[in-house]
This record gives sequence, C-alpha cells and structure tokens, in this order.
Amino acid sequence: MKKILQVFSMILALSLVFSVFGNTAAFAAEEETQITFSDEFNALETLDLYSMYYGMEATVSDSQLTLTGESSDPAVVDVVLEDVENGSYYFDVAAMGKGQATLTFTASDGTTVSKTLTVDGTGELPYTITTDVEGDYSLAKGSSNIIKLHYEDNDTFSIPYLAAEDGSVLNLELMDYDEANGDFYYRVDAVGDVGTSTALYTGAIGYVPQKLCNVSVIENEILHIDTAGQYLCNVNDEYTFVVTSNLPSIEHSITTSREGAVEITPVAHVGNQYTYKVKALEPGTTLITVKLSEETASFYVTANEEDDFPVVTTEDEENITLEQGQSYTYKLSIMGGGVPVVAADTAGVVSVQFEKKEGIDYYYKVTAVSPTDAETGLTVSFPDSEYASDYTYQFSSVTAKPGNNVPTSDTNTDFSLKQGESYTFRLTNAASFNPGSNGVFKVEKVKSEGNITDYKITAIGQPGQSAGFYMAGAGQAAKKVCVVTVAAAVEPTSDTNYDFTVKQGASYTFKISNAVSFYPGSNDVFKTEKVGTGSNYALYKITPIGQPGQSAGFYMAGAGQAAKKVCVVTVGAAPEAQSDTNNDFTLKQGASYTFKISNAISFNPGSNGVFKTEKVKTEGSNVYYKITAIGQPGQSAGFYMTGADKVAKKVCAVTVGAAATPTLKSDTNSNFSIAKSASYQFKITAPGASSVNFNTGSAGVFQVTLLRHTGDDFFYKITAIGKSGQQSGIYASLPGQSAQKLCVVTIS
Repeated sequence: MKKILQVFSMILALSLVFSVFGNTAAFAAEEETQITFSDEFNALETLDLYSMYYGMEATVSDSQLTLTGESSDPAVVDVVLEDVENGSYYFDVAAMGKGQATLTFTASDGTTVSKTLTVDGTGELPYTITTDVEGDYSLAKGSSNIIKLHYEDNDTFSIPYLAAEDGSVLNLELMDYDEANGDFYYRVDAVGDVGTSTALYTGAIGYVPQKLCNVSVIENEILHIDTAGQYLCNVNDEYTFVVTSNLPSIEHSITTSREGAVEITPVAHVGNQYTYKVKALEPGTTLITVKLSEETASFYVTANEEDDFPVVTTEDEENITLEQGQSYTYKLSIMGGGVPVVAADTAGVVSVQFEKKEGIDYYYKVTAVSPTDAETGLTVSFPDSEYASDYTYQFSSVTAKPGNNVPTSDTNTDFSLKQGESYTFRLTNAASFNPGSNGVFKVEKVKSEGNITDYKITAIGQPGQSAGFYMAGAGQAAKKVCVVTVAAAVEPTSDTNYDFTVKQGASYTFKISNAVSFYPGSNDVFKTEKVGTGSNYALYKITPIGQPGQSAGFYMAGAGQAAKKVCVVTVGAAPEAQSDTNNDFTLKQGASYTFKISNAISFNPGSNGVFKTEKVKTEGSNVYYKITAIGQPGQSAGFYMTGADKVAKKVCAVTVGAAATPTLKSDTNSNFSIAKSASYQFKITAPGASSVNFNTGSAGVFQVTLLRHTGDDFFYKITAIGKSGQQSGIYASLPGQSAQKLCVVTIS
C-alpha cells in the first residue's frame, strides 16, 4: 500500500498547488536538534476513516540531518515520505482503519518526536467509482487495454485516478474523458517482464485509494503481433503490422477503440502470418486490439494534433569504417512517414540493401564497394509522407577503405550433383555468386555473417547439363569457382504407400525422399504443408479440410521425372468432442472446478457474468478448463464444447451456490497467566477472511496489537498493562458474526 500511496502523492503533486502552512511549533522538548511542524498538524488529533492528509511539512533545525517517519500501527494510520525540498520534509498521512496510532519522526542523530492520532468515522466516501473491470485479468507483454471509470462526485471537486502499485509492471495514461457524464478512460500498458503482476487502485484526491484488481503480464501461446506500445505518426500516414497465428484454422478479429479514427486494410497472408496496413484518419490515440480464441495482443496509434517529422532513432555508431567488401547492418527504429528509404549520399562508396522489418525496427545492410578511400553519409527519407516528403535525416556516415578482400570459395573443384539434390558453397568476401547458364541450377543465399555468405545450389536441369559458377568481390571482376554437372536423380520414395483414412481435425505426416514435389490430386480435400527437411528428404503434413467420405490421391515427383502416385487418403468423421463431466452440478460462490475436454476446439459458457473460464493446461487432444463462480447464488449457465465439425454440444449446466461461511480457530484456547508488562502472541486462522475482530473482555487489563496478516493467519499480541491479579477474557470473531471466547488470561 505504501507504493500506491506514493503513486497517488505524485499524481496529487501534478494536479494541486499546495499552500504552505503557517507558523511552526516543536513537539519535542528543548534539545540541541529541533524537529518542527506546522500549527495545523500540531492541532490535528482526529482523522476521518479513509481520508488522506497531504503534504505534512516537517523541518529539522540541522540541515545536515535527515528525517524519517514511522507509524506504530500502519493498519490504522500510515505515513509516507512524499518529497524533500530545501531542507523541508513532506509526508502524506493516510487513515487506513479505526483506532489509534502513534507517528514517530526520527532525525538521523536519533532525535525523535511523536504524535498520536485517532481514526474515526463511517469511512463512507463522498464519491462513487464504478468500472468495466470484472476481476483480475492478464495482458500480453507489450499489449494494452482501456479501462472505463464512471465517477459520481459529491463535492470533492476532484477527478478519479487509476494507478498501479508497481509502475515497472504497468504504465497508465488518461486517454480521454467525458466530464459531463463522469466517464474517464485510462489506457493500461503491460511494460513489465512476463510473469510479473501488480495491483490497480482507484481513488480521488483526499482519500485512501481502493484496490480494483490484480493484473498479470503473460506471454501469448498462439497469437503474436510484431508491434508493441505506441506508434506515433501524422494523420494520413500509413504503417504495416504483422499478426502471427499459431492456429490459422481459427479466424482472428481486429477492433479499434475509436470508430473511424484509423483504417485497417489486409495486405498479405503467407502461412500463419497476416500483414495489415493501418492508416491514421483523425488526431488522437487509438488502441488496436487483435483477438484469437481467448488471447489478445494490441498496440496503439497516436496521430499528432499538428503534423511533425517522423521519429528516427538508432543505437548504432554515428561513424563507422568498412574495408572494401565488408558489411554492417543498421537497425533503425522509425515511427511515422510511411515506408522509409535509406540511401548513401555519395554514389559508388557503399551499397545499401533492405534486409527485414520487425515492428517499427528496420534493418539495412551497408557494404563498402569503393576500392579507394572514400566517405559518404547515410540518410533516411520518407517519399510517401504528405508532410515530410522532402525531409531527410542523416543517421550515420561510412568511410570506405581498400583492403585485402579477395573473394574465396570453400569449393574449387568440378563435381556432379543429382537432379533435385542441393549443395552449399561457403564464400568469403564475395558480393555476388551466379551460374554461367540459366535453367540448370537454382541458386539461393541461405546465410550471411560478416564477410561470409552461404549459397545453396539445386540441380533443376536435365542429366548431363552443366554450368560454371562465378563469384565477385565488391567492385571487382568476377572469377570462376568451378563447373557443376547435373547427374541422374534417384527415384523418389515415400515412407507411406498404402491407402488410409485421416479423421477431421487430425493430421498425418509423410516422409518423402529424393522428390522435388508432393501434392494431392484433388483440391479442397486436404491442406498440405512442408514441415521439415533433411539431407535428401522432406516432411509433408496433410490435414483434412473436406467432408467425411471425400478422398484424394497423393503424388510425388523426382527432379526432371514424371509424377507417380503414392496412395489415396480419405477424410474420416471427426472424433467426437468429450467431457469428463456431463451432469449438472452446483459450485459455491468464489469456488472453482476444472473440466477435462477432449477433441474440442472451444469450450464456453452460454451466459456471461456468471462464471469466469480459463484454459489452464493442454495435453495432446485434452484441454483443461477452470471455471470460477463469480455470479450471484441461484444464477446458472450452460457450458458448451465445439468439436472439429464446428457443431456446439451442451456439456452440462452449473449453478452458483451460496459461498461457504468463513470460520476461525485459535492456536490458544486454554486459560493461562503472564507476568505484568509481559506479552503473548495469538495466531488466529480464518480461511478467506480479510479481517478479524480480536478484543479483550475487560478494559485496562491488556493492550491488543495486530502484528501482521499473512495468508489466512492473523497474529495478535496482548501486553499486560493492568495490575497483578487482574484478568480478562480474550474474544475473536469474523465481521458480522458473534464473538467467540478463546480463553481467560490472568496477570501474575
């Protein structure tokens, strides 16, 4: 709670101007070191429950000393150092619970002063805050969500705040508000590491914040987006982002927080990756959220109110030197301006090649081509930008030097390669590698590290054809490496050659050797994917997409050879979705139950707001779903599962039962005696309880102190302050229940 009080103190500092209290007076007796406070705080004796006293100013007579504050019972009155300025210390005081607590302020030389405060009152807040949050939730790292706070104010003349207990886990920002209707919209950004969590609190100036929920930072399993956090741009700027779905058979959805503020258009779909273009249409911030099954990922686009230049940042060095043929890859983080273009200011010094884009990060490979000393700047421009089409930004300069960069190959002798087979050359200091004849070999660059590049060649011509291969350093003439001849291919083989059936929702993988192709003879019956490769084989996974009873022949072909039939595969009926629980039952409010669902692609309740559903584990075709009763006793919901046939089937109905009545027990239940001024500790266990009433039957005999609350355990200390022979009963109870006598304690 101290962290969240500090957060609210910082919020207050930004929203209020404090007046300086009047004359000061010392609590302590005349000593060498004096600690003084305002007259207002000196006169303060009582605080209203859940109220905040901000900016209590304290001054130490010796400016070389420091000052700290501590409460005898933070559960009643808590004190937090807010700021230190020009020798004055400012503390915030929070009325956390009814009772009395003593605040002790200590200078670094040991001088102390104390002040006892009483907390009383009903604790009724002069405002109400409601939100659209239904309970604890999780956010994927880098993603965001928007929380709506509805605020009804009874003359506090404040606005509601949403704050995180740990700002390193969640970042919060007020995005928009409708003051007339009392609606405030906060964006919550998951900036912490995966596995971290923190609490969110709501409140208003002058009152102790109230806990709203816990938020955990997670890593998605099936949904990923290449962009996180904020993308800053101008109106009419365009930006592409990529969504990766590990369940491509299930459609994902994209929503925005502001209708008409941005335009999102599909651009491309390759494998499990979907590329979209977003165009900013209006100024302001818009949250873009992608949802797939139960997972979400998001980022937000902020369009400037007034047009500005694109934002370009890099951690690369401003000036680098490269020998001829050497390369260096720059990483530029760019927001706004559309598609960037990187170029050298002076021709013939370096070549620039775009390598890849990951979110807002763009990678460019720069290679020195000049054989003599030369220098050039590297600039980025934005020809697609309406505002900054003629804007250029120089982010680095490159000095090219001559060097010993003669290209070499790890293979220099002539050899043969069978049809369909491949071979990889490793070249050093080479800027290019090409065959002298077309249509005989396919050439692919497969890896590049520093000045070393790997090229894979594949024989696609007819047996007996050959081609010479040539390499060239940057700015140098090409030289011959060797001659490669195409040899006759080996016959393709399959590990599966008999007809069989694959059920809907299942898959089967073929191992095909010495083949350049593998495909079905009929469309729309099976989906075919290459999922792995070896030295001379490839793994192909087939998945039924047709109806039960449909079939397709599968064919393979070696390089330059006619296709031959492998087998026929028929689509079988999908396995029926099953549940380990099919009878209706009742679940107490707050309790949980886990279903084991087999062969299903989804499991959902038929009614919202009654049960919270979470996927907790997957084992093969079995998925475990935990449901938690969050509705009111008597409410019920049917639960449904959907198999690969996409037909929903009812599992059972679950009713919310009344929550279990909490109970408590004490570790001490027998009468005993303790000496005058001595203490004894009780351990009270109350599962699920947030507080316990612990009292003595007779006043003035024992002093009761709450030491700590850990899990379901409450630790109370009694101290004998009465006279020898006095005794008192010790009582404990839960809120709303009758007191339970534990024992009688006598002062010996």
